Amino acid sequence: MGTADPTASSPASYHGQVWTDGHGYATVRLPTEAGQLEPPLEYELRDLEPPSSARVTAELEDGRFTIATDQPHVKVAWRISRRKEEPR
Repeated sequence: MGTADPTASSPASYHGQVWTDGHGYATVRLPTEAGQLEPPLEYELRDLEPPSSARVTAELEDGRFTIATDQPHVKVAWRISRRKEEPR
């Protein structure tokens, strides 16, 4: 599960930590209100222990996304946020 970064009325960022399973995969489930997050989205992943390489394997859909690491049982810190559009 994750937590929201408080902002005005609708959080634009969620973060948390998750452990990957024996195959190196983990599904992150966001709070119900995260359904308000709309693309473009930015994902930040940081492996905490043991060192590994983390990546998003399935983007946000139905309030969840999937990550993978190159080793099993890795603790990963994650953050998902709405990417700010560059002014034209």
